[in-house]
Amino acid sequence: MHGDQLRSARELTLAAEWDDLAQRCPGYYFAQTHRWADAAWRLIAKPRGRQLQCLSLYSQGRLVGVWPLAVECGGKLRIVRPLGTEGSEYSAPLVEPGPDLAARTRLLWRAAAKLGDLVVLPNVRADTPLAGLLSGNSLWRAPDLAAPAPFIAHRDYADWGAYQKTLSASLRHKLRRVRRRLAEKGVVTLGAEVPESSAALVDWMLERKKRWLDHQGLQSDWIGRTDYRDFLVALASRADAKVFALKLDGVPIAAQLATVDPTRFEAYIGVYDPQWSFYAPGQILTEHCLSWAFERGLDFDLRVGEEPYKRDWAPRSCDTTTWYVATTRRGLPVAAWRRTVLWSRQLRTRLRRLIRRGRGT
Repeated sequence: MHGDQLRSARELTLAAEWDDLAQRCPGYYFAQTHRWADAAWRLIAKPRGRQLQCLSLYSQGRLVGVWPLAVECGGKLRIVRPLGTEGSEYSAPLVEPGPDLAARTRLLWRAAAKLGDLVVLPNVRADTPLAGLLSGNSLWRAPDLAAPAPFIAHRDYADWGAYQKTLSASLRHKLRRVRRRLAEKGVVTLGAEVPESSAALVDWMLERKKRWLDHQGLQSDWIGRTDYRDFLVALASRADAKVFALKLDGVPIAAQLATVDPTRFEAYIGVYDPQWSFYAPGQILTEHCLSWAFERGLDFDLRVGEEPYKRDWAPRSCDTTTWYVATTRRGLPVAAWRRTVLWSRQLRTRLRRLIRRGRGT
């Protein structure tokens, strides 16, 4: 990487070079593309008053690394985040693979750290060079509890039928039964929606998701936000994103929003109508989406979360961690507070385990 040049810009003008870099990075995520960054800047970061800092790395005139970041300047702290929904996507710069991958990632990370007082990196996958740079104990770094991101690797199976045989007999029997019973209730349709009808379905999904959160007494930093809704609608209208729906007599009872890149189906948001839970509409739709992905030779990423249903489908998993990294003394109190939150969560988890063991005896 001798002679690499690092640049920083306050605009996104690298579309063609960025797209070319992505094609040289097998396994890139859609959230690392120029298309994702452009929509996130226009619909989320810019309206929120963030500052854009797009870090780019060149080698002999060729773009070899890029990391778009958004800087929040409210109050006394400058907070740096990856440019995106500030929600659930994975955090990592897009860097050309090769012997200089780790060193170039380090260079981009050091440049990002100089942009503010605190860097927030959601969902850093353990299998990325960035995770290696952040690991280790330090008062300046506060990791959240690791969360699994289950996935199915297409290469593990000869075909769709071979994968199906790995599912539990009870799940396969259940799917056959509920599909048959659901068909007795009306006309069942299952498939990808046309882009023109995606906005209404996104609204339906977000409303069902909000109702579920309210019922569970939970909160979300992005469900219910108008800018997040607009971002999802823009995303769903693209050819590299899909909205799948399970409908009964033309009325949706389950839906799944996903992005599709050259190697991966990434399941972003999935919801179902609880009134039809007896018929397992979410599982029926998941099976259909998996079949669709297998037909195209794609891996299937169920994304971050410990929901039990994911273990029914995905034998593989990669841990993800959200990091809060203080880069100046002004950011240190936030990192210290996040470490306290982590210790409290760990203590509660251990207490719950001890209680369960005690009840078992």
